[in-house]
Amino acid sequence: MAPRSMSASKTPILIVNADDFGWNANATDRTVECFQAAQITSATALVYMQDSPRAAELALGEGIPTGLHLNLTDPFAIPSAPERQRDRHLVACRYFSDGNLRRRSWIYDPRIRAEVEGTIEDQLERFRQLYGREPTHVDGHNHVQVCPNVARSKALRGFKMRNALWAWPTKRTAMGVARTVRRLLTASGHLTSRYFIDIAELQRAGGEELRRQLSQSLTTSVEVMAHPGFDHELEALRSSAWKQVIDDLPCGTYRDLG
Repeated sequence: MAPRSMSASKTPILIVNADDFGWNANATDRTVECFQAAQITSATALVYMQDSPRAAELALGEGIPTGLHLNLTDPFAIPSAPERQRDRHLVACRYFSDGNLRRRSWIYDPRIRAEVEGTIEDQLERFRQLYGREPTHVDGHNHVQVCPNVARSKALRGFKMRNALWAWPTKRTAMGVARTVRRLLTASGHLTSRYFIDIAELQRAGGEELRRQLSQSLTTSVEVMAHPGFDHELEALRSSAWKQVIDDLPCGTYRDLG
């Protein structure tokens, strides 16, 4: 658990996290393969999705450090999900649907607090049932962790969490300043990485930029988000350039973030 106040960790570490673990068999199997090949260091798992139970079994067997990939935008895919949890989750999905997600990422709405708290608690409890422990950290499917109703949730208080920005560091623009302010206002109670990078952006930037960005982990904490279930991101993780860079860096997980 993190300290009560928000803090961006100064631990020199590179965390490479695979999102969408348990979404389906393809995402699960590719994540396990990448972990076995030391191309990622951790994963965040969805609950009540198509491959969630098998993903948990594989993670426990392989020793994959696993957090919760909090889902407030897509309906549960397992018919056996309890009706009460399923209904409450569907209400939350309407709040954070494509048309509402951008607005929700900036505005705290007390009217939806109970339903959001409820489905977050449901997903945390299901994670505990599957993994037998607390998640190493929490991030959000479709970046719902940036939404004030999520980041300020009592259920998540004290958990290590993905940096509450779309990207960090931000550019010195009006939007960049606004995102920084949002981070300061919403991330209280969470320990985060100092930098957050999307592997797809690194892939587009090329080899030198890849090395420059990841080398920041020699002096502070960096998280790279990856989706092995996406072909182009899997290609980046399996590339020789990726291996050459991360082999020289202090790779770790959210457990090591201090």
